[in-house]
Amino acid sequence: MSVVGGSEYRRGTVLGLTVAEVFILLLFLLMLAFLVLTNDWQQQQLEWEEHQQPMLNRLQEVLPLVASNPEAWAEAVSEFEAPEEIVTLSRQKREAERQRDEAERILAEQEVERRDAEQARDQAIAARHEAEQQRDEAVAATQEARDDLRVLREKGQNPPCWYSKVPDGRGGEREKAFYTLNAAVFDDGIVLRPEQLPPGGVDDDNGSTFRQEADALQLDAIPYGVPLTNSEVIQQLQHIHDAGKEAEVRSYSCIFWVRVWDQTSPDAKERWKHAHDVILEGLFGTFSGHNMPWQDVL
Repeated sequence: MSVVGGSEYRRGTVLGLTVAEVFILLLFLLMLAFLVLTNDWQQQQLEWEEHQQPMLNRLQEVLPLVASNPEAWAEAVSEFEAPEEIVTLSRQKREAERQRDEAERILAEQEVERRDAEQARDQAIAARHEAEQQRDEAVAATQEARDDLRVLREKGQNPPCWYSKVPDGRGGEREKAFYTLNAAVFDDGIVLRPEQLPPGGVDDDNGSTFRQEADALQLDAIPYGVPLTNSEVIQQLQHIHDAGKEAEVRSYSCIFWVRVWDQTSPDAKERWKHAHDVILEGLFGTFSGHNMPWQDVL
């Protein structure tokens, strides 16, 4: 190469590099810088997406609520532009709903307590009414007991249902019992015979005649003249006892009286004692100290 050619070549270089080489180097540096900037932008983009993703998720939760009732949310949403404000609004709405649910729970508990209080009040009222009823019944029972005691004091214990008033020998009067029927105790049973009805009726109570009361007691339907077992006697005569004790004959509790004969054999006195003391005296007042033979009773 000639000196002239070498000098021209050196005049076309920069720092020992040709223009083409310098251009290539600059182009490489520009590409390298672009790659660095691109990588940094992508990193920033990833960081921004990571930062915005929670807000986007919350926005996705809020948007269905807004879409379900756009009129209610239109005015509120129109005042906000940033997603953070929408998320805040959604959070406030959820808090309001939570407070509403809590208020409804408290109201439900108060309603249960109110119903329990009303039930307790109703039970207390029912208990009070029951106590008042028991008190009234006790008062009535006390008054009835007082009336019974007055009758017993005036007439004696177990006054006769059928009676006539006779002098008592002390300047007063007493009630002499009329007998309702007659009974004889035998070894094999108890035989009943009717008693002649007294005339009229008692002169101080009820106003009915003895005949009317005998018909009401069905005295004529009793099987007279045939031996009856103890149970048959009770079955036939129990209603007479009950009518007297339950004040269906007189206006007070009373008993009917019968005459009784011992027709048992000498070795059957236990039979007599049981029939007299348990069966007949369980139903009537009895009189056995008479002298009339059983055969003479009609």
